[in-house]
Amino acid sequence: MPVCAGKALRDVNRGEVVVSTDSAEISGVAFSHDGRLFLTLPRVGRNHAAAAVVEVVGTRLVAFPDRATTEPSKRPLADWIVSPLGITVACNTLWVLDEGKRAGIDGIPEGAAKIVGIDIPSRRIVRRILFNRPFFRDTIQLNDLRFDPTHGAQGTLYISNNGYAQPDQSIIVVDVASGRMREVFRDRPETSPAPGFMTYVEGRPHAYSLEHPTMPQGGVNGIELSPDMRTLYWTTPTNPDYYSIPTAVISDFSKSDAQLVAAIHFEGQTASNGGLAVDPGGTLYFGDASRYSILKRDPQGRFSLVARDGRLVWPDGLAYRDGYLYVSIGQWQRMPGLNDGHDLRRPPYQVLRYRVRTSSTPGSPPPMR
Repeated sequence: MPVCAGKALRDVNRGEVVVSTDSAEISGVAFSHDGRLFLTLPRVGRNHAAAAVVEVVGTRLVAFPDRATTEPSKRPLADWIVSPLGITVACNTLWVLDEGKRAGIDGIPEGAAKIVGIDIPSRRIVRRILFNRPFFRDTIQLNDLRFDPTHGAQGTLYISNNGYAQPDQSIIVVDVASGRMREVFRDRPETSPAPGFMTYVEGRPHAYSLEHPTMPQGGVNGIELSPDMRTLYWTTPTNPDYYSIPTAVISDFSKSDAQLVAAIHFEGQTASNGGLAVDPGGTLYFGDASRYSILKRDPQGRFSLVARDGRLVWPDGLAYRDGYLYVSIGQWQRMPGLNDGHDLRRPPYQVLRYRVRTSSTPGSPPPMR
């Protein structure tokens, strides 16, 4: 059985529950500009029948854009959202990253892996970009994404490929107008697990091991843009180092691999197990499952503790809104494949929020619809 979370640590800035559901695990978290909250419920851990993309309306999770698009269907896989992880909002469009992987189904069938752009006011799908072979491989795990409106005729998407089952991690760059894709930094040290990496998960030490995994594996995971869109940051759950690159460089398809590598900037080290978020002032937020914590780094490079909460067993998706940080609590570390075949996941699956108030942020929480 898992160790009771956080018993040896005193909670600091304990969060409040915003969403709680027994239906499926929650991963991606994103807000529209007018405060609407959207979540993803992927099917990679459990092939559930609930809607996989939802809007939080009061206490209800409402399928978005509709049930036909986000619930299991017999239609072609390209026509519905199969197993979404990352989501982000830009210019009134909800961008959904569908990794296409479902529990109990081998491989990722053609049409399952894709990017879906949904116009939020009209609920219409306005863009669909498929990941086709040979570019796409079953060892690619489409994890999270961010939209950059400042490069490309219709913007550029940056995607973290965490990698499935073997070292196969990278960042994928997508030109939205043409659908053209480029994979960069594949299996480079800047996107890969650190040799000999060890961390604590629910109070127990775990070493990275492909042969005998006991903790979530994989490479680059968290990905985020600076508020001015000039810098792309990324983190790796199995590597304490994190990095950045100018978006003017990584978005340029004419740059050589060597030019891209030369533009990578080592930002330092942090504890991060997944999600990454930024506020309008440029402060970065990191989840730290090893200490049941959320950390932040201000633009001057100073780290501080946002919260320590025994429920933060695997802070996954992070999103900032009006002085609060919203965090989905994953239970990936409790899956059977990491626990000798025992499924240790237990509902409810929740989103918590934590005050990160500064002198310039409003004191009252944003209204929930």
